[in-house]
Amino acid sequence: MRRTLEDSWRQRLEEARADYKKATDQYRKLLHDQPGGTRHSPNGALALARLAESEALAEYIRALRVFTELTVNGKMPEDRSAAGSDGL
Repeated sequence: MRRTLEDSWRQRLEEARADYKKATDQYRKLLHDQPGGTRHSPNGALALARLAESEALAEYIRALRVFTELTVNGKMPEDRSAAGSDGL
């Protein structure tokens, strides 16, 4: 049971890392493409990309925390975490 749970969280951690990298790459591309000195709209593509990057980072950190607690400390995640909600 624990091995299966570790494998599941390892997969989720890898997916969260990939999502964060993709969001970061997109944000950096949009930031690089912006003309210097222009004001950025709070609802524009750059702001939305930054928000997506922040959310992806938060999910990656959460998955890393759960995975670390499980593998290093043997702490089983709450049922909500294992099911994919914001448990830990």
